[in-house]
Amino acid sequence: MAIKWGGITMNVKVFFNELETKLLNPNRDLSKLSAEEQFDMIMSKVGEFPDSVVAKNTLLDKLKFSKDSGKPLVVKFGIDPTGSQIHLGHAVPLLNLRMFQNMGHKIVIVIGDFTAMIGDPSGRNTEREALTHDMVVENMKTYEKQAGKIIDFNSPNIVKRFNSEWMSKLTIPNWIKFQSSISVTEVLQREDFKKRIEAGGGITMAELEYACYMGYDSVILKPDIELGGKDQFLNLHMCRNMMRIANEEPEVIITYNILSGTTGVKDEQGRFQKMSKSLKNYIAVEEEPSEMYAKVMSITDDVMWLWYRELTSITPTELEILKNAVSSEQIHPKDAKSLLARVIVATFNDFNKNVVEEAEENFNSKFGKKKQLVPDDMRIVSVSPDETVISVLAIATNNSKSQINRILSGNGLKVLKENEYVLLTKEELNSNVTAFDGFVFKVGKRNFIKIVIDK
Repeated sequence: MAIKWGGITMNVKVFFNELETKLLNPNRDLSKLSAEEQFDMIMSKVGEFPDSVVAKNTLLDKLKFSKDSGKPLVVKFGIDPTGSQIHLGHAVPLLNLRMFQNMGHKIVIVIGDFTAMIGDPSGRNTEREALTHDMVVENMKTYEKQAGKIIDFNSPNIVKRFNSEWMSKLTIPNWIKFQSSISVTEVLQREDFKKRIEAGGGITMAELEYACYMGYDSVILKPDIELGGKDQFLNLHMCRNMMRIANEEPEVIITYNILSGTTGVKDEQGRFQKMSKSLKNYIAVEEEPSEMYAKVMSITDDVMWLWYRELTSITPTELEILKNAVSSEQIHPKDAKSLLARVIVATFNDFNKNVVEEAEENFNSKFGKKKQLVPDDMRIVSVSPDETVISVLAIATNNSKSQINRILSGNGLKVLKENEYVLLTKEELNSNVTAFDGFVFKVGKRNFIKIVIDK
C-alpha cells in the first residue's frame, strides 16, 4: 500500500521507517536553516489557540535580522523552582527551548529565586505555600539535573540568571513608576483570581504583583522572545506591557499547549485533564526507561496524537499522514504508539539506542509478541503461613488493602493457573496464603508477585 509524502508516492512501510529514523535521530544543528525555515519549524509547535504567538510578524523579522547580522536572538525562559520533579508536561516548553538553542540563539534561563518565594498564582484556586530561599536553591539543583536531559546547560549559548540579582536592588520610587501605569481592575479579571474570590478565598498583594515582577525581569534582560505554557499567557502579556512602559521594544511571546495526562480523562468542558502530579497522571522525565515506555503504551489513541505533536519533532504534514495511515488500517495503532514510546524514552535518555531497545524488550517480554508468563523482574516474597493473600499483596505492591480491593473489582488482579492468568475471586483474595504457595499474582498491568511460604 502506498501514501503520498512531500509530493512523492511511497510505500507506507518506507514512510514509517523513514519517520522513525528521523524522530530517533533529530537534527541537533538547526543553525544552518534559513529564517523562513526556522520560523516554520517554530510555528509548527506553538499552541493551538488564538494569539499563541503575539507579534508573529515581528518574530519573522527578528529571525531575518538574526540571519543577516549573524547576531543570535535572546530567548528568555523563566523557572520558579517550586517543586523538585519535572514531568513530561513541564518538558513541552523546554523541548521548544532546545529547538531555539539548536538554531544557535542565546538562551537566558531566569531562575525565579525571588518570585518563587511568592509563588505563581496562575491556575491556582488557593494561595501557594511560601518557600524559603534555601528551599528554592535546593529545588533548583534537582530541576537543573532533570532539565539537563532536554537542554544543554553546558552550551556557550545559554546563561542562568537569578532574578533576586536585580529585584533586591529595586527601589520603591522606581517600582511606583511601573505600578502607576498598570490597572488593578485588569489584573483582577484573571480567571484564577475571579474563581478564588468567588470561592471566598484571598489574594495577597504579592500575588497581584507577581506578573509585574516577571515583567521586570524582561525590562532588565531585554529579550527578543519569551517562551511559556498556555497557563503563562497573562503573565507574559504583562512582560510586554512592562517593557513598553520602560520604552523598550516588547518581546515576542510564544505559548504552548498544556500536555494532557496519561489517563485521557476529560473535565466537564470536555477538555483533557492536564498532566499533573496531584492527579497522578504524569510521567517523570527521570522515570526508569522501561516504566516510561510502558506508561506511554498505556495511553489512549487520542492522547497519543497530542503527545506526538508536543513531544516529538514530527511535522504537521507527517503527523497527518501517520494519522490517516492508522485510521485506514495501513499502520496498526500499536505500532504507532510503540514508535512514540521509543521516541519519548530516547528523548529523555540522550537518544541512547541501547536504552530504548532494552525498554522495548522489557515491555514486549511482558505484554508483546514475546510475552512471558513470568517476567524476569518478577518479585518473589517470602511470607509467614498465617498471612492472608490480600495483606501480602498490599505490602508487596505498596498499596492499602482497600486499593487492592479496588484493583480486584476492576478485574486487575489475576493469578497464574495452568499457564494462564485468571481473575482472582474475592474469597481467594481474603483466604490464607497456604493454598497459594508458589503461585504468581499479576496486580494491575506491571506488578508480578510470586508468593513463597516460609517453611
